[in-house]
Amino acid sequence: MKIAAVQMSGFPGDVRGSLNKVGAHVRTGAKASCRLLLFPEITDLGYDIGAIAQGGRDWWPRVRDELSSLAREHDICLVCGVCLPGGQGLFNALVAFGPGGDILAEYRKIHLFAGGGADETGVFSPGAKIVYFDFEGIRFGLSVCYDLRFPELYRAQALSGCKALLVASAWPKRRIDVWKTLCAARAIENQCCLLGANRVGEQGLFPFGGHSLFVEPAGDMTVADGVREGLISGIIDLGDITAIRRDIPALRHRRPELYAEALDNSAESL
Repeated sequence: MKIAAVQMSGFPGDVRGSLNKVGAHVRTGAKASCRLLLFPEITDLGYDIGAIAQGGRDWWPRVRDELSSLAREHDICLVCGVCLPGGQGLFNALVAFGPGGDILAEYRKIHLFAGGGADETGVFSPGAKIVYFDFEGIRFGLSVCYDLRFPELYRAQALSGCKALLVASAWPKRRIDVWKTLCAARAIENQCCLLGANRVGEQGLFPFGGHSLFVEPAGDMTVADGVREGLISGIIDLGDITAIRRDIPALRHRRPELYAEALDNSAESL
């Protein structure tokens, strides 16, 4: 299956402008025979805390309907970072739309970032569920940006049958080497493909670093630059994943009984 990450900038608070860009990139991806397209974190409102706090609750119905229509019109799976309102507030979410326009999955970011001049906890509520979905015979795990620093999430997805990991991000330029390192590590340690869509540009709180990427289970990477908008694609080959897991059966060599004991005793040392 051919999949692609869409690297793009945004317009803080300008949902119409952002959706126009999404539509253009969807048309490009569909023409390139991509079956799944992944967009960055908070694609709709832009990663701007002020814009999110002001308009986050109002835009979702229109965003949902337009993303659904794009997925249906172009017969693709469209996975997009959005601001999702709910009974417990706003959520930094990743929503997957199937080729029929139906919602296949909604992931609410579990690990909210607070540090380095940004504080998501002031506007978002944390999610409380690990999420994955099946599309054309492949199970995809969903995550957002800061989640990359928590490997337990990705191990849980791999053990639940995921063969591909999708990461939507607004990763800053100044830590872009960390982005690439963590994406590679999450793919290699779980013997999964990983697709990461990151923002570019200087809108919002800080300059974003781009370098959207596709990582193969053995660690080979295809990486975009840090400036230009566009698509970065890769092929998911289930046969290759099976062969890698057979040749180096790291997932079967785990010692979970030892990890559980260490975790039980770890709280006081932090």
